Amino acid sequence: MSFSGELKLVEPGLSMAASIVPWDSEIFGFPVAQIDHIEVADRGAASTAYTHFERWRDHFAVRMATCRLDHFALRESMFLEDHAFRFVELVYRPSLSLRPAQFPESELLIEPAMPADLPEIESIAGCAFSTGRYLLDWRLDPAQSHLRYRNWVRSSAASAHHEVLKGSLNGEIIGFFVIEKRADKSVYWHLTAMAKRWQGQGLGKKLWQAFAMRAQREGAPRIETTISAHNLPVMNLYAGLGFRFDAAQMTLHWLHEATA
Repeated sequence: MSFSGELKLVEPGLSMAASIVPWDSEIFGFPVAQIDHIEVADRGAASTAYTHFERWRDHFAVRMATCRLDHFALRESMFLEDHAFRFVELVYRPSLSLRPAQFPESELLIEPAMPADLPEIESIAGCAFSTGRYLLDWRLDPAQSHLRYRNWVRSSAASAHHEVLKGSLNGEIIGFFVIEKRADKSVYWHLTAMAKRWQGQGLGKKLWQAFAMRAQREGAPRIETTISAHNLPVMNLYAGLGFRFDAAQMTLHWLHEATA
């Protein structure tokens, strides 16, 4: 059996696709894989077919594997839990339909981040998050998880598909958004954060409104994002902004014993 960085299985009882995640592998210092698709038709037959994934995983010395499933995919989640995956979080994918003058004008300035801004934005990203899936999984080193967010900003700034925007008040950066403009003109917010020293001053809602109105002025009909159900303050923020919450997804992790 030959191996590549991507695995596709269509076997009796099990359809599955997996791949190596190079950016997370670099952060954690060991190979990380993700299951991109899994469908279990028969648990007995699927267990036999699953050995193909295990051989692929072991060939690349994978020490961590992740999977995100629709919240109704209980057959698949139970199957993965039978094979040492553990539930980590539930996430929602809220969306907001945009219209002119939806929010009040703001004194906050939203504009593309410049190269000179990136160290400060990376610093914000490195300490702003506490409910990400890698931070929730106590078996992982939180320092590496925080570094992952810093690197996310850096790689997004260099990407042709993503953009790093900064929110400023009187010339000081108070927060940032990593966004993606899609083919249908909608905008996806990949990473959003406010600097800790600016929190608790009534600026959070204004910041998110200002980013939303920038997207509307640029012609976006809709904004979408992903939020951990553990992040209740942001869940309430998005609800207050008028976002609609669609189907949830479960996140599961498998860790090699030496890692856990």
